[in-house]
Amino acid sequence: MAWVERRGNKWRVRYWKPDGKAGSIPGTFETKQAAQAHAHQLNTAPETTKPTQGTQPADSPPAVPPVEFRSTVPEPEPKPTATVAEWAEIWWQTVDVGANTEAFYRSLLTRHILPRWGTTPVDQITPADIQIWLNRLRTTYAPSTITSLRKLFAMLMGDAVDNDLLTTNPVRPRRRGRGRLEPRRERLWADEHQVLAIAHRILRLSSRNQCLLVITAAYTGMRWGELAGLHRENLDLTQGLIHITADAGALHEVNGHLTLGHPKTHSSVRTITLPPFLTELLTADLAASTRPFVFTTIRGKHLRRSGFQRRLWAPAVSGGRHLNETWTPVRQGLTFHGLRHSHKTWLIEDGVPEVAQARRLGHTMENKIDDVYSHVTSSIDSRLLAGLETRWRRSIERHRQDREGRELLSIAS
Repeated sequence: MAWVERRGNKWRVRYWKPDGKAGSIPGTFETKQAAQAHAHQLNTAPETTKPTQGTQPADSPPAVPPVEFRSTVPEPEPKPTATVAEWAEIWWQTVDVGANTEAFYRSLLTRHILPRWGTTPVDQITPADIQIWLNRLRTTYAPSTITSLRKLFAMLMGDAVDNDLLTTNPVRPRRRGRGRLEPRRERLWADEHQVLAIAHRILRLSSRNQCLLVITAAYTGMRWGELAGLHRENLDLTQGLIHITADAGALHEVNGHLTLGHPKTHSSVRTITLPPFLTELLTADLAASTRPFVFTTIRGKHLRRSGFQRRLWAPAVSGGRHLNETWTPVRQGLTFHGLRHSHKTWLIEDGVPEVAQARRLGHTMENKIDDVYSHVTSSIDSRLLAGLETRWRRSIERHRQDREGRELLSIAS
């Protein structure tokens, strides 16, 4: 009489030998049904085919009856595997990011990922395939683009794993090769004298308001969208405060359309204190107009990043001909976002605690207990504002001396 018995994750068939001891058929079965079918064949086979004691040499394993059988359980039909394009269409419905980030993701997908991988089943992509593809793109595109492509594709395939379309993610971080030896590019920043020089040039190119935009960016660390979307109701100039709100704290520009919405992150919702000189400048500028937003074009319209960059920022920073003058570069390669890096650098130079820097810039200090339990005391904030005020006064004095020196030279000549 044969029966089945579980052994770990598999099943085996056992039987009683003539000496009364239990024996086992060599080998195991993946399922209980397969083992029972084999046991049934043994139980119904002729007596001569059943395992008996002494039919083989003592040092040989018992012979397995040559019985063929078929499982009665139907094999499940394999599910068709989704292609990358099919999965991406489903995946988009789960994405919850800001409008700018969504536009960036769509650009990477439509321009790079889908043209190469759209018709490929997700389970037929190997890590080697991904690395070869990225290595080829590396000869044409910037390292930041390659990094963004890898991160987005890793997200897409990681969620495919979570949805049982894959067992492992083929897009993996690069842990070896020359990529680890590439030097990190320095983030350009400007000192207070360079900031004032850029602002003064923009004053000559455009207006006092857009000159003040540059100064506010450098002395608050605010992002472009936070400045361009700043409503005058979100200023409390009697207390020297700027409030960046959750519902309309930033201006978003997506595919040419401008909308007010939430700032970049939850930490971006914050209140920024102003040094006294900046409070005075903003008060005077707003008193001269009735426009609802703090920083606008000369006609009172919303600012667009590309237009500001092309018409004002590039000539002010990189230099060139203006009227009958030749401007030398102030800080070649500096971007508007570089003013935010400049602000953080100033805070570091002035010895401001890291938690105060994070609060002011709207950053989250990941895995740091200070971010949870610390707060910025009034004494720290006062020291921070005093440092900014000192920088402004220092830059004004330098600018006055340089201007007087140029006037003396022109008189002497």
